[in-house]
Amino acid sequence: MENVLFVIPIDEEHRKQFEQLPGYTFHFMDKKDVRPEDLNGISIVCGNLDPGLLKQCSSLKWVQLESAGMDRYTDLDPRIRLTNASGAYGEAIAEHMLGCVLMFQKNLYGYLKQQETREWNNLGAVGCLSSSTVLCVGMGDIGTTFGRKMHALGSTVYGVRRTVHDKPDFVQALYTPDTMDEILPQCDIVALSLPRTRETDGLFDEKRMRKMKKGSILINCGRGTAIVTNDLIKLTQENWFRGVALDVTDPEPLPKNNVLWNMPYVFITPHVSGRYNMRETYESMLKIIATRLAQH
Repeated sequence: MENVLFVIPIDEEHRKQFEQLPGYTFHFMDKKDVRPEDLNGISIVCGNLDPGLLKQCSSLKWVQLESAGMDRYTDLDPRIRLTNASGAYGEAIAEHMLGCVLMFQKNLYGYLKQQETREWNNLGAVGCLSSSTVLCVGMGDIGTTFGRKMHALGSTVYGVRRTVHDKPDFVQALYTPDTMDEILPQCDIVALSLPRTRETDGLFDEKRMRKMKKGSILINCGRGTAIVTNDLIKLTQENWFRGVALDVTDPEPLPKNNVLWNMPYVFITPHVSGRYNMRETYESMLKIIATRLAQH
């Protein structure tokens, strides 16, 4: 029997389902309450427990994260198996991105601001999804799901991934980070869903963002470090973008005195496009973990 420490919030029904998996003894705790002594004899941890605590667990063999991102855990002992919950968050985050696109293309953000001051003005031209060109920077579960939704609505979709392979049918062409500047000036919408790596940090600096079409929409739901914040502020002050939607920032949380908070046509959400705010995300994440444990 392997001892599994489960630190993901879980209801009684799901708890019983996990306890029926053969070969495991489950221990359920709130991650805030876990102490080093609670890890004695634990070989598997399910959930995003503090990496410092994990390093104190001599019996640890496998960490199954509840998140898609793994950047906080890359310095664990390489002998420890590390898996994420990629596949659980695509629908929720892609729908968030789609909402942001519509908000800016249809001037809904501007009308919301106008409502605050009870103004009745036509804000002018709006965009059209079926004539939009979209660049999905990052073609994992999130970027692929967003691209598929935009294609279904008539948009022309391009993608960026580390290597060009396995092009989905709905994607016109794939680019690498080294070649994406070829397509960037043609895109009306640029959606980032990148993990944090040395290669993605600062990928969108002033030089690259100036290659974007003036009046385009920039969305980031991956990691805030992919965009150089001061460079973004500079271009936003120049009204370079039709809209900027940030579910992630650098630093995070964004300090209250950062000027991005009050910039027109910048929409900031507190890293909530995924999480468990959508019930289907939570169910998908638990299903992924249950399947992996059953196959282990």
